[in-house]
Amino acid sequence: MKQRVKHLIKHPLIYGSSIVVTGGLLANFFNFLFNLFMSRSLSLPDYGTLASIISLITFPSLLVTAVNPVIVRFAGDYFAKNDQMHLRGLYNKFFKFLLIVGVIIFFLFLIFLNDIAQFFHITNYLILILAGVIIFISFISAINGSFIQAKLAFGFQVISSLTVAILKLGLGVIFILFGYSVSGAVGAMVVSGIGGYLVSFFPLRFIFSNKTKSPKIGTKELFRYGVPSALALFGLISFISSDIILVKHFFSASQAGQYAGLSLIGRIIFFVSSPVGSVMFPIIVQKHTKGDNFSNTFKMAVALVFIPSILLTLFYFFFPTFSVLFFLKRKEYLSIAPLLSVFGLYITFYNILYLFVNFYLSIKKTKIYLPILIGAILQIVLIILYHSAFIQVIMISFSIVLLLVVGFLLYYPYATRK
Repeated sequence: MKQRVKHLIKHPLIYGSSIVVTGGLLANFFNFLFNLFMSRSLSLPDYGTLASIISLITFPSLLVTAVNPVIVRFAGDYFAKNDQMHLRGLYNKFFKFLLIVGVIIFFLFLIFLNDIAQFFHITNYLILILAGVIIFISFISAINGSFIQAKLAFGFQVISSLTVAILKLGLGVIFILFGYSVSGAVGAMVVSGIGGYLVSFFPLRFIFSNKTKSPKIGTKELFRYGVPSALALFGLISFISSDIILVKHFFSASQAGQYAGLSLIGRIIFFVSSPVGSVMFPIIVQKHTKGDNFSNTFKMAVALVFIPSILLTLFYFFFPTFSVLFFLKRKEYLSIAPLLSVFGLYITFYNILYLFVNFYLSIKKTKIYLPILIGAILQIVLIILYHSAFIQVIMISFSIVLLLVVGFLLYYPYATRK
């Protein structure tokens, strides 16, 4: 029995997840404190503006996040072979690409600054310019995070995340206390992003060697895997970003702040379990490459995600008022208490969907991008058409995610068939 327990603890998913989940929980705790401090220190309209800025940053960043599985897929193979020459070449190739795209996106952001400001009803252009800088930083730093993940260097992955979270919280508190309001919060995000980027170079010092060999990655192969993966992750992350953006546009500033508070409490469920997916992905990539069995790893990941998610949702169901007051400390948010359990259930199934998408991409089942993308577009269209109350927005998102989870569950036997 002891041997079995030891073997289970040493399982890459359990061991890696324990590091990433523990570190991720700590980083997410600091991120949560940042949001919590802002929700209590800023007015409802200002907090709604901050939440909208964070969602706005998320959308362009989706493009670079979507490249992650492509980089991990190829880098994981080279790490497995300890082929550092090709790793350096791969790093240089993707860094140049992301740098160029990041610069283009940043200038496009500046060109359409006035339109963005009008859509979100924001008069402070400095906030939007800082948001553009954050987007650029996310592009150039994404390659480091993907390489660390592919290397299975989970400890450094945690250190980098903690650096960003701690800097953001500390500077955010200082800037707010000095009276910089939303500009201070966004400025703290800029500085913390730069700090995290610099720290992420420590486990990747080998890339500065002069000995490089550019990998022969065919354009057809890259697009065959990269484009569908990018679209799948774009649609996936859109689910938890587009609702906040559309609520900010269609509802009043105070209501947008309330929905941002609801989303903040609900996303704690995602923060707790999301590290499991990032650990699972490179493990299954390597197992799939070697022809090893990976079904048990995936099933274990589902259990590690579902159990804490459903427990937190049940807590929200039985103690909604306590949860709202505990996290947000303001009675203005109490109107969202009846919606908390439904939103928690939505995030629970979103977590499962997130895991399924990462799993199918890790075994090269890239056609799953189509239902994900259709679902994300459908969510946006339906919210535009039906947005008279928060419950409509939540139920639209929940229904689409639930249908996708059921569909991917039915697809599993066919996807894993040898």
